[in-house]
Order: sequence, then C-alpha cells, then structure tokens
Amino acid sequence: MYFAITAHTCMMKKKWQQMLGNEPEPEEDGILSGMQSEFNECCGQYCKLSRKQRLYGFAICFAMGFIFSIIGTALVALSLKAFAVCYSLGTVTSLASTMFLFGPWYQIKNMFKETRWIASLVMLVSIAMTLVSAIVWDSVGLAILFAIIQFVAVFWYSISYIPFARSAVKGCARSCMGGGE
Repeated sequence: MYFAITAHTCMMKKKWQQMLGNEPEPEEDGILSGMQSEFNECCGQYCKLSRKQRLYGFAICFAMGFIFSIIGTALVALSLKAFAVCYSLGTVTSLASTMFLFGPWYQIKNMFKETRWIASLVMLVSIAMTLVSAIVWDSVGLAILFAIIQFVAVFWYSISYIPFARSAVKGCARSCMGGGE
C-alpha cells in the first residue's frame, strides 16, 4: 500500500511540474547512477505486464516465498541443507515479488538508495552465507546464525519503506534495553 501511494505521489509531482513548464527533478539512483539505460536495453521489453498480471505475479511470488520460508523453518531439525535452501529461496522469492509491482529497475534502484543500501547488502550477503555455511561448510551453527542475520536484515530492509518505522523500532529497542528513560 505504501509503495503504491509513494509511486502515485511521485508520478503526480512529475505531471504537475510538466504542466507548469518546469523540468522534473532528476531521480537519484544512488550507487546505480547511469545504469538505467543499459538495464532498459537489456531487460526493458520483458517488463510490459498489465496491472492485473503484476498483482497476480506479486501475490503468487510472495505466497511462494512465504511457503518456502515456512517449509525451510520446519526442516531446520531434519536437514540443514534443505533448511538453508528453502529459507533463502523464500527470502529471495518474497523480495522478487515486489519487482512485479513496480518493475525490476525500480526495485533494484531502491535497494541501493542511501537509506537502505547497507540493509540490502547485509541481506544479500547473509542469504549467500546461509547457503555457503550449510552446503559447502556443513556448519549448523553458522547456517542458523546467518539465517537469523538474514531475518533481521530483511526486517530492517522492509521497514525502511515505512516512514518513521526505523525510528520507532530503535526507540522501542532503546526503551526495552532500559536506555530510553
């Protein structure tokens, strides 16, 4: 819901600026500056979906990600490799679901904006390290540690899209730790 409101607000702002004869402000791409034209040349023709197709894609992809995560969590006691693969696949699938709503470029660009590039990087590295620690190193402790880091990074990344949510979580954590007096 927040994504839709933000996208609609940005679109309306650009339309008003064009109607008033002003040039729209250039969007900041963060560390991906200048890559949009290359991305559109490569993948632009594959991103032409109707609104209904996008909503179906989002819902199916998000549900699959949730199911993979639940299955992975249930498999933690049975098979370390199955846990790591299912849990990480669930995270990636859920993350990819938002690409259906706004397109892959918008998702990638927003992942690496100044306010969330660290959370994005930690999330992607923890997904990779969960898989490596389970499949290559066969280490239960590291796989579970990286899965926990992955969960926290996904949570932190997700709340970065909600205004003031990070501040609220920080304040709540501070008060729970006894430092918010």
